[in-house]
Amino acid sequence: MISDIGRDTEVASGGGAAGDEVVAFQIIGGYASHVIVKASDVFNKPATLGFSEAANLLLVGTTAAEMLHVTGVHEGDVILLHGAGGSVGGSALQQARLLGATVIGTASKANFEDVKRFRGVPVEYGPGLEDRVRAAAQGPVTVALDTVGSDEAIDVSLATVADRARIVTIANAGRAKSDGLQWIGGSNPKSGPFRASQRARLLQMAAKGHITVPIGATYPMDDAPSAVAALMGKHPSGKLALLA
Repeated sequence: MISDIGRDTEVASGGGAAGDEVVAFQIIGGYASHVIVKASDVFNKPATLGFSEAANLLLVGTTAAEMLHVTGVHEGDVILLHGAGGSVGGSALQQARLLGATVIGTASKANFEDVKRFRGVPVEYGPGLEDRVRAAAQGPVTVALDTVGSDEAIDVSLATVADRARIVTIANAGRAKSDGLQWIGGSNPKSGPFRASQRARLLQMAAKGHITVPIGATYPMDDAPSAVAALMGKHPSGKLALLA
């Protein structure tokens, strides 16, 4: 929520006044009740989103959007998504579905329902993964998106996707370099500008109910240590949020 705004200043989505509910991304200072940010990084929060969902939307959403962008995903593609039960994976599932692609998502059996929720086809990772992926695809796999970074994920992607330009990882820059794959991330100079360009679009998609952000648990700000402990250990499926 805006506490104050500079004279003759508008937020990125237009307007802006004290009391407005907003989303700021990408900023530093999330463990605070108040933070000073550039107006160009502030957007009106869709009324349909709670603060927990809005605060968690853009980091995973822009990452997933970039993965789909750099691999040129389009209608009819068959995507192998490693880590489909995770937060970036969940956003990628939803955005890929809107593009008309089919997604085969690796996950633990405990997360199969999360993958199915977003119309993905779940397959369990581990020995024999390539065979399970081929059986689920029933044809060529055209794209691979890796949010895990394991050698298994990279190896199976290479084995099933013919065009290495359509394989991208966010978690194994070393293998990307050695195997000629795409890599995106915070230190990639192309990632920041693209992700910034997607903020308004993703908020509009969320406002219309086209993408959602599952929330696993919320914590009051004064109990931040418990949130960190949960993040580092086993916690419910979905994102965690601190509430001021």
